Amino acid sequence: IAAAARYGDPDGVLMSPAQIASHQDALAQGDDPPRPTVLDAPLDEDRLLAELRERLAFLHGRFIEGRYVERDGTPVSGAELARFRPPDDLPPLRGMLRVAIAPVPVRCGPRAEGFYTPALDLAFDRNNCTTLRAQEPVRVLADWPGPLQLVRTRYTIGWIPDAAPLSPEVPADAAEAVRSGPTLRADAEATIAGTLVPAGALLPLAGPGEVWVGTPEGMRRAPAPGPATLSARPLTRRAVLADVFAGFGLTLPRFSGLQARAGTYAVDVGELPPAEKTLVAEAALADGIVLLQMPGHILAYLGKDEGGAPMAIHAFSEFPTVCAGTTGPEGMPLETIHRVDRVTVSDLSLGAGSARGSLLERVTTVTVFGTRAGPALAGAAVSRPAATVAPPAVLSDPNAVCDDRLDLAFFRSPRRPNSRQPLRVVLTATEDPGPSELVLFGPDGARVPARVTRLPGPPHTLVAEVAQPEPGGWVAVLGDGSRTLACERFVVSRHPPAEETRRPGDPAWVPVWAWEEDTENLYASFVAHLFRDPSFRDGGEGATWPRLQVLLEDPARNLLHDHRAIGEDARLSLEPDCADLPYFLRAYVAWKLRLPFAFRNCRRGRDGQPPRCEDARTNLMPLEEVTPLGAFARFARHVKQAVHSSTQRTVPGDPRTDVYPVPLEREALRPGTVFADPYGHVLVVAGWLPQGLREAGVLLGADAQPDGTVGRRRFWRGSFLFTPDTSAAGAGFKAWRPAVFDRAAGEIRLLSDRELLPGGPHVAYDETQYEGTVQDFYERMDALINPRALDAATAQRTLASAFEEAVARRVVSVDVGERWMREHGVPRVAMPDGAAIFQTTGPWEDFATPSRDMRLLISLDAVLGFPETVARRPERFGIAPEDAAEAARRIAALRDAELEARTITYTGSDGSPRVLSLREVAARAEAFETAYNPNDCVEVRWGAPEGSDERASCRRRAPADQRTRMEAGPERRWFQTRQRPAR
Repeated sequence: IAAAARYGDPDGVLMSPAQIASHQDALAQGDDPPRPTVLDAPLDEDRLLAELRERLAFLHGRFIEGRYVERDGTPVSGAELARFRPPDDLPPLRGMLRVAIAPVPVRCGPRAEGFYTPALDLAFDRNNCTTLRAQEPVRVLADWPGPLQLVRTRYTIGWIPDAAPLSPEVPADAAEAVRSGPTLRADAEATIAGTLVPAGALLPLAGPGEVWVGTPEGMRRAPAPGPATLSARPLTRRAVLADVFAGFGLTLPRFSGLQARAGTYAVDVGELPPAEKTLVAEAALADGIVLLQMPGHILAYLGKDEGGAPMAIHAFSEFPTVCAGTTGPEGMPLETIHRVDRVTVSDLSLGAGSARGSLLERVTTVTVFGTRAGPALAGAAVSRPAATVAPPAVLSDPNAVCDDRLDLAFFRSPRRPNSRQPLRVVLTATEDPGPSELVLFGPDGARVPARVTRLPGPPHTLVAEVAQPEPGGWVAVLGDGSRTLACERFVVSRHPPAEETRRPGDPAWVPVWAWEEDTENLYASFVAHLFRDPSFRDGGEGATWPRLQVLLEDPARNLLHDHRAIGEDARLSLEPDCADLPYFLRAYVAWKLRLPFAFRNCRRGRDGQPPRCEDARTNLMPLEEVTPLGAFARFARHVKQAVHSSTQRTVPGDPRTDVYPVPLEREALRPGTVFADPYGHVLVVAGWLPQGLREAGVLLGADAQPDGTVGRRRFWRGSFLFTPDTSAAGAGFKAWRPAVFDRAAGEIRLLSDRELLPGGPHVAYDETQYEGTVQDFYERMDALINPRALDAATAQRTLASAFEEAVARRVVSVDVGERWMREHGVPRVAMPDGAAIFQTTGPWEDFATPSRDMRLLISLDAVLGFPETVARRPERFGIAPEDAAEAARRIAALRDAELEARTITYTGSDGSPRVLSLREVAARAEAFETAYNPNDCVEVRWGAPEGSDERASCRRRAPADQRTRMEAGPERRWFQTRQRPAR
């Protein structure tokens, strides 16, 4: 398609012939599909009668209400009105397939004359449903009083005169070519085999260099009329896009409303303001050919011109302009109607200020023809359904090819499927496979009902689950109609495999598989699936679980639940803290799938010295346990004893590391990626929620706490702390360094930085996240999370929500400390020296909140400073530079209103509730710089002003020496600068 040239590769393919065929199959499905009718299919008389009754009841009601009138403005009445009463039965049906010899108007109702709205614009005959073009097939269904014939075209039912210029009935051997064959358009009027073919007529192809033509004697083949191009004469408004797409094998419905539902995906933009509609249309251009639909009309979007105006090509009749300084009887401005009646290119401002509104204001749907929705619209797009996958040839032919590949791979769990355990088939894809379905065919060759879950990517994941699989040969297929993307045969046995045995002194486990694209994708899918519910958008903000084992024991979450068929997950006990969590997740999957795994014992960095690590230890270490489960549990304890939060904060360029820095790219920051902040906390990327139409995108992280709880956090400055300074620690996003098992040498090694190159089988080593400032890092991440320009108001609300989550979590932490102090007789908690206030052991570590309060202050800065960001980077929010100052003022007002409307409640020292708005919390920012000490009363912990009624119930203060350090020591400067010492 020529328009593809402006989107990158001019030779790129938006839709292959196989994809077009699947697309056509998909549109032919369903009870009310947006597709052309198969004209020679068997007649469904009940459906036809229902369709007729619905049509005529609608028209009859319009006549009764006076909304349709005769050409002279008089009501339609008497015998004419009787024509439109819904029938009780169908007339005798014939069902002949014929071909229009010349243009034939198809009437919406059973009369030849037109009818109109009371405005009496005679250019708009409301009885003109469509026009059959020369050489277009039609099915004559029945004779109708009038004298008329009831017909069905590929797009609608209607009525034509008995004397309409139609060919005789099409012979059976020509029906298929006439009904569905590709077409070309004559470039000039010509007589072909005795038939006059008007310029622009569509001719079905009968064979190479041949067309079908209609003559009084019937249909026959004839030589094509030479090179065919689009006719220069005006095309009808409803046919122009259908005709253009037909040249590429895509048969669109004739009506604009149905065309809007016939793409690869569609986005409902009816509630968006015009500027945001343009942002959606611009983002859609990266994915394919874009159509803009409004009630009764459709346009092909062309992008912006040099002046930034959005442009489209379309066939339309008219548009209004407002007559300046004039008003009508009701005080409304008068309008001038400009006639067009042709195909033209226009901007979308036509009609601006009129009663109708501009074209852009009226757009309700953005429809895209391509392969899939890209990241900018993945969260807003509604994809077409996959075409039904038919039983593949491999079911009957054992020699038929049935295979997957590394970037599109099948996995099965348990490792040996059997009829005694639920079956789970996982399909992982590096790139979005587009409209497709995962289907399982059982031993009898029939499609097996399965519960299918789809996770966004990359990697993209489809999971099919069957509770009680039948024993025998199975086939898993990822397909779209007749197009098979991946396939795999496997066998379900009758009984589970026998439990493996081991001898004392054997390795923890011996690797069988390797870390490659497919297994890395599976690991990412495992992590994403484990933490996937509840959704942030369904009220699952800050979801927390009491321990990791709760997730691993849940078969609805754990893709590898009981994978080894020994009931292992009910017998494990994995309780990680924040440093252990990424190691436990990676080791767990490596053990389940028998992949290599390595870890290091590292020294903590301090005083400008970054962490340094020893040689790697691996799963080949001998263990004295006698069962595989016991061996893994022992191995996990070795890991827990060795790793700590500094293990992942090794600096870039250090070859002796378990993880390495990666590019700030969506494909690199997949679930399972580690994020190490510079101050002592570690998270794991847990999933992405794509940017929605009005919702911001979300990057989710999972972390563990010293008490064993596991929770999720959204990415933002308040939860993912970062500094590009690598002098003492290397913060940021890091991937697992692939472990490689050399079976001949009997050892496992970790790939070096030089082996992790761009374009290779693993995520590339990359240090660019350390380039630039902290602000640069967060702005690059924001562009990844929200690839489409984000509505500034939505962004401000999202920041307010994240701040609210942070404050709500602090309420819990402070309450836990207060309860402990009461239960232990209000002891004095010792305050550590220097940077140890952020990381130590004992009651201070458990009940003080310096790390949380530092994050809270950073969060607050982000919320309060966002209007300034809008003023500085207006293009990021779809705002023109000249409008930036006013937009920033509006956002500041919204910020204040959001903070005022949101509240938290803490319990005072006297047991009574204290309600604070987030705006009050924000006003106490300075107080929160010294509010982390559990020796202070709860009112001081929440910044209650001295002398206030809120503060009156305070009965406890920190010792004087601690308060002096908090208020005037280096600790205060750390909070004032929002910069704690790296660890």
